[in-house]
Amino acid sequence: MTVDVVRDMSRVMDALGPEQNQQLDYWAGQYQKLLNTVTSAGGPAGRQIKNWLNGVWLGHPLHPALTDAAIGAWSTGFILDVVGATREADAAMTVGVLAAVPTALSGSADFADISEEPRRIALIHAVLNATGLVLMVGSLAARRGDKRGLGIGLSTLGLGLTGVSAWLGGELVYRLGTQVSRIAFEPHVEEFQVVCPEAELPEGKLVAKTVSVEGGEFSIALLKKGHNVQAVSNACPHWGGPLAEGKLLEDDTVVECPWHGSQFNLVDGRVCQGPAAEPTNVFETRIREGKVEVRRR
Repeated sequence: MTVDVVRDMSRVMDALGPEQNQQLDYWAGQYQKLLNTVTSAGGPAGRQIKNWLNGVWLGHPLHPALTDAAIGAWSTGFILDVVGATREADAAMTVGVLAAVPTALSGSADFADISEEPRRIALIHAVLNATGLVLMVGSLAARRGDKRGLGIGLSTLGLGLTGVSAWLGGELVYRLGTQVSRIAFEPHVEEFQVVCPEAELPEGKLVAKTVSVEGGEFSIALLKKGHNVQAVSNACPHWGGPLAEGKLLEDDTVVECPWHGSQFNLVDGRVCQGPAAEPTNVFETRIREGKVEVRRR
């Protein structure tokens, strides 16, 4: 039955016309605007909270890790209801509700920085999850009010909705590439490769150059400072924004992505500010016979 629901949902998503997509875009945009307004109003503290929810501290998006806690607890509660372990089932449902709160917050932090088709699907994903959470809270209230049959019915419906929503989450990741690292498949440069003549690099300005290796081609961002050259992947790990077109900060030691404001240290690649959670690739450089050469550090 769940498979049939998922298939029907897939047909509905594919059948959405321009008008429906415009409506979804409008409401998704309004929600994004609200999220970004709240973050801006919070100042540096708001920015740090968003970084935490994006998973900067973890080096990995936080939302996918938290979803397993909530859905796992609710699934366990469902099984315990079936076998008649009432107290244990209620405890599992409560754990799921508690875990769903940070899960929803981290999902909202990620939602603030996506666009186009992923944003539309993410809005439906969020609405289904929110509805499922409300049903689970209602289930707990019914269980405590000695209306166990109603409570089980509400939690079963809530689990079904979150299951469909989880499928949409899979669509976001596996079909649309949301939160997939944009540098994950970058060829590994083991030996120094010539990138360009040193004369082509202006002082103190980021420049994009192409590296050709046996595994393919990719772009890196170069910054010349005196006789030294720093190099990082040109694609932001978050959504692939061109770092060479970004802004230099903190005495030219940090680059800010022009798309969503992720910041990376040019020396070690670490994330200084989200929404990117993964560090960028850093390259060792040298200048030989007037040419700039790079390899992966």
